[in-house]
Amino acid sequence: MNRDQILKTRANRKTRLARPFDNFYESIQQCITGASALLKGEVSPQFSLLLERSIVITAVTAIEVYYRDMLDAIFRHCTEEFLEPKLKHLHSEKYDIIDILDIYRHRIHPVELITSNQSFQNAERIDKVFSNFTSGNFWKIVLNLHVSLDPDFKPENIHVLKDDDLIGLQNIFKLRHELVHDPARKAFFTYEVLQNLEKSQAIVWVSDLVLVQVIESNKRTDFKNQKEDKIETDAITPGTSNHSG
Repeated sequence: MNRDQILKTRANRKTRLARPFDNFYESIQQCITGASALLKGEVSPQFSLLLERSIVITAVTAIEVYYRDMLDAIFRHCTEEFLEPKLKHLHSEKYDIIDILDIYRHRIHPVELITSNQSFQNAERIDKVFSNFTSGNFWKIVLNLHVSLDPDFKPENIHVLKDDDLIGLQNIFKLRHELVHDPARKAFFTYEVLQNLEKSQAIVWVSDLVLVQVIESNKRTDFKNQKEDKIETDAITPGTSNHSG
């Protein structure tokens, strides 16, 4: 158990916006705007290589933080009856007496032990963790959700993500790994990278619809009807959604 990291993560979370998607959206929009400027030649060549890498690494960080904060939100808002059967699938680490004393002294919540061990820098891990909370494979549910920006939910305005969108997310993860661990000294940013950023944004947006519904369907009674604790979303049902983002 890394006590200092857990406490640092707790402190950092308090500085972020209450709704995980709001933090993600703010960061990913900056990345997409920066990427567009880069591709249009609006960035000084002196800084273009730095910006290329920063955009991808920042985007993956925003994605990872979103999923980690949503996992935290699920544990904070949902009932024990819903959560307890999932615990053994998410955290099997054992602690010695010194760790237990540390947990007691610093009032470390079991949720913090679980979330501190999660890394969401690959699509497989995201699927493995969040499939514990959904009625089936998480990515399959995300890719099958019908989404509309139209308040009348007209058929021509209904959108469904494609496998290619998930591949875009996976490609961003792979590119980040390469940039951090085995970078080449050359420009790499293309319109395809920008498209993968936009696909990643869409994947996280629809993930949010699914995960907010998980919370709303399994919320503890002491959180219901409390405005400050409500994670706002439009009403959604499996297979359909009407959301304005």
